[in-house]
Amino acid sequence: MKIADYLFKGVGVDKLEAYLDVSAFRHKLTSGNVANVSTPGYRRRDIDFQAEYSRLTGETTRVAGELTDGRHIPLGQHRDKDPEINETRPKPDELNAVDIDQEVSQMAQNELQFTVAARRLQKKFEGLRRAITGR
Repeated sequence: MKIADYLFKGVGVDKLEAYLDVSAFRHKLTSGNVANVSTPGYRRRDIDFQAEYSRLTGETTRVAGELTDGRHIPLGQHRDKDPEINETRPKPDELNAVDIDQEVSQMAQNELQFTVAARRLQKKFEGLRRAITGR
């Protein structure tokens, strides 16, 4: 194991990075839902946060295909595979599938989770800096 791998993976920086990535992606989807709250027939889009985080960190019981060539297509729960976006169709009596109250609530929760993860990452880097500088 290289020292850089230990410094970043060994202290959990890679997991916090994955958490921030999934959180930012989910925020984009939720923002799109809010922007289309008045669009007739719009399908609400979201991801399974925990499943995507598990896929990125490799903490899943599902099998992932190994990429031995850059032209291979990622199979299974592979880190390089695009996130699976779930779409909710509007009911026949609804304009679209977006509930603005639910979306705003999800945005607030997602923002809080992102902020906490970003602060934890900041603390990790502060700890590394103190270890390197001896202060």
